[in-house]
Amino acid sequence: MPVLITQHHFNYAIAATLVFFMNLISSVVQTLFGVLSDQHPSAWILPVAVLIAAAGFCMLGSVSTYNLLIVGVLISGIGVAAYHPDAAKLVNGLADQTQGRNMSLFSFGGNVGFAIGPTVLTLLINQLGTKGINWLLLPACLSSAILVFTLPKIKHEIKIKSKTNLKTNSIQLKQTDDWKSFSLLSVILFGRSIIFYGLNTFLVLYWIHILNQSRTLGSLALSLLFIVESIGTLIGGALADKIGYAKLIRISFTLLPFALIAMILTKNIVLELILLLPVGLLIFMPYSSMVILGQQYLPNKMGLASGVTLGLAVSVGGIASPVLGNLADMTSLSVVMWTLTGISILPAVFAYLVHDIN
Repeated sequence: MPVLITQHHFNYAIAATLVFFMNLISSVVQTLFGVLSDQHPSAWILPVAVLIAAAGFCMLGSVSTYNLLIVGVLISGIGVAAYHPDAAKLVNGLADQTQGRNMSLFSFGGNVGFAIGPTVLTLLINQLGTKGINWLLLPACLSSAILVFTLPKIKHEIKIKSKTNLKTNSIQLKQTDDWKSFSLLSVILFGRSIIFYGLNTFLVLYWIHILNQSRTLGSLALSLLFIVESIGTLIGGALADKIGYAKLIRISFTLLPFALIAMILTKNIVLELILLLPVGLLIFMPYSSMVILGQQYLPNKMGLASGVTLGLAVSVGGIASPVLGNLADMTSLSVVMWTLTGISILPAVFAYLVHDIN
C-alpha cells in the first residue's frame, strides 16, 4: 500500500479500494468455488490457484494504470478463492481424532505467510524496486510443484482412511445439513473478521496518534500481534480436541471483550504490549474450531462450508474496513477501537447458540 501510494500518487481512499476489490472478489468467488467443489471435486485446482494468485499479485509491480491494478488484484483474489475450499476438504479428509490440530496446522501456515509476506515484499522492493514483486513467483512455483507431487499421495491416504471408516462414513451420509447452526456460526465469523481486520488496519495508527509512539514501535506491536495470532491457532487446535469446539469458541469470545477493554484503557506501553498477547490468542484460538464446525454443520456441502468459513466470513472484515476508516476520519481512532470492542460482544453472544456435533 505505501509503495503504490508513493508510486501512483494515490490518496488513502483510492488505495484502500484495491484492498476492497480483492476481498470482495475473493469472498464472492470463493463461495462459488465451494459449491463447485461439492459438485465436482477438483483438487487439481490447488497448484493452479497458487500460480494464479501470484501472477495477479505480481501485476502490481508492473502495470502503470489504476484499472490494470484492479485487474491484478481481481486475478489474485480469484486464485486465493480457488485454493481454500478443496484444500480445507483435503485437510478434513486426512483428519481422524485430531481434526482441531490438523486444521490449526493448516491455518497456521496461512497465518505465518500473512505475517512474513509484508516483510519479504518490503525487502524485495527496497533492493529491486517494484519489479522485485515478480520474485514472489519463485515461492509460488515451488509451492505449486510441491502440490503437484504430493496431491496423489494425499488423495491415496484419504481413500485408505475412507475404507477403514466405512461405518462412520455411512452415518455421515445420513446426516442432514444444519443451516440454522451454520448461519449462527457465520455471524460469529463475521464479527471476528471485522475485529481482526480492524486491528490489523488501525493498530499501528492507534499507537502513533493516540499513544504517541513511533512508527517503528507501532509496527513492532502489529508484528507481535501477528506472532501471537499464529501461536493462538496452534494452541486452539490442541485445546479444541480436548475440550470440544463449541466450548473453546464460547470461552474465547466471552473473554475477548474484556481483553480489548483493558487494552484500550491502559496507556502504559509495556502493559499495552502485554495485553496484545491475550487479544491475539483469543481472536485466533477458536478459528480452526469454527472451520471444522462449519464443515460438520454442512456435511453434504463441505466445499461450500469451507468457502464461507475460510473465504466469505474472513473477507467481510476487509470489506468493512473502509467503513471503520470513515468513522476514524469523522471521530477518532479511539472511537474505532471502542467500536471494535462493541462488535466483539456479538460473537460473544452467538457463541452460546452453537453446539458440537456428537
